[in-house]
Amino acid sequence: MPEISTLFDQEFLKKLEYLKLVANRMLPGQLRGEHRARKKGTGIEFSDYRPYVSGDDTKDVDWKAYLRLDKLILRIFDEEADLPIYLFVDSSLSMNFGSPSKFDYARKVAAALGFIGLINLDRVSVVGYSNGVSEQISAKRGRNQIFRIFQFLDRMKPTGETCLEKTFKTFFGTKKRRGLVVVASDFMDPAGYEPAFDFIRLFRHDVFNVHVLSPEELRPEFPDEAMLVDSESGASERLRMSPNLASAYEAEMAKLRSGIEDYCSRYGWGYVQAETPVPFEDLVIEIFKQDRFIR
Repeated sequence: MPEISTLFDQEFLKKLEYLKLVANRMLPGQLRGEHRARKKGTGIEFSDYRPYVSGDDTKDVDWKAYLRLDKLILRIFDEEADLPIYLFVDSSLSMNFGSPSKFDYARKVAAALGFIGLINLDRVSVVGYSNGVSEQISAKRGRNQIFRIFQFLDRMKPTGETCLEKTFKTFFGTKKRRGLVVVASDFMDPAGYEPAFDFIRLFRHDVFNVHVLSPEELRPEFPDEAMLVDSESGASERLRMSPNLASAYEAEMAKLRSGIEDYCSRYGWGYVQAETPVPFEDLVIEIFKQDRFIR
């Protein structure tokens, strides 16, 4: 068995098996990758024809029709197609905060969802991002790929500032099959979350946002005077704290959380807020309950 890091230790693996049992119980008979899709090629049930275009696989050409019509025609079949799952893990410096850190928590959630996706016979891609795509592993299917995902996530290091819009434009700038996009992030993006969300809507993916926050961010204990340092840009400012300033901070944090949740609700996306002390397996079960990840 490949070496497992302290992040993905034997206790973590036991929790994955528990999640597998929960998924089977909540959605009996569904863990077979049965996502009906219109897909060209050989399949179970013939559906239609369409004209051949450059780049199509010639093995799907109906050569008898070509001899009759002198045109290249492709046969279309309905077949059971795997669902592409794109897991985006925020690896910016702001994620390296809290105990446990938001970064470690996001990586565990991504590993768990990747595991469920692989046993569901779906193709799973994992992307680490900060100011654009930092690193990625291409889509693979099969349970034996999970250690590859563990190793990839274990090697990731938090670095740089956040720009989810640039990340999406880079990754989806090349054609990708429509699927499920899962983002695990604190969404502390200088440009805001709206430009990235507005962009990804153009591709009609299903989207599930996992909003990872630490208790220290949600309920901070401010001293009378503090030097505040931006963990990503390094900018700093000394402030004398007051009840009004503390209330303003809490209002902005609430605005961020409710704004993302409202956006997701408006467009039929999934959303869940995760506080890092909550066991990651409980959060994954909450995602299952929203009937978004496995169908």
